Amino acid sequence: MQINISNLSEGTYSYNFLEDPKNLAIEEVFQGPVAVSVTLEKSLNHLLLSVRASVKGIFICDRCADDFEETIETAFSSVYSWENDETAEEDDDYHIIAHDQNMIDISESVKEYLTIAVPLKHLCRRASCEIPLREAHNEDAIDPRWEKLKELKKQQRQ
Repeated sequence: MQINISNLSEGTYSYNFLEDPKNLAIEEVFQGPVAVSVTLEKSLNHLLLSVRASVKGIFICDRCADDFEETIETAFSSVYSWENDETAEEDDDYHIIAHDQNMIDISESVKEYLTIAVPLKHLCRRASCEIPLREAHNEDAIDPRWEKLKELKKQQRQ
């Protein structure tokens, strides 16, 4: 997912991509195309990219162990700057680019943000998989397994 930034004047631009998960090396879990929407705001000294990405994934439910499909969505922003200061450092969302650089590749960022958007606990949300609520039980009804203990308690009191 490369964006050509050469000859862009100041302003706002929109880009849409459909990428195969194999191209991002995330095909193990994700199925179907990765839909990416980018809004690029160019100013004199930097580019601000607002990115939204979504993809369908196949997961195994942690409760019932059935496969289920869920859409994973993420959003992030990145800044690309033409920085003359040699002490400026790059971090995950701030990138320094050369003045003669014509293309920005957002594939790695999209891959990372989709990967961390996957929930740690996978639940299929089907009614058959839900944990039932505790039913109100009759206080007078005694579990037959405890009857013998109740008898022992009575014997100790005597």
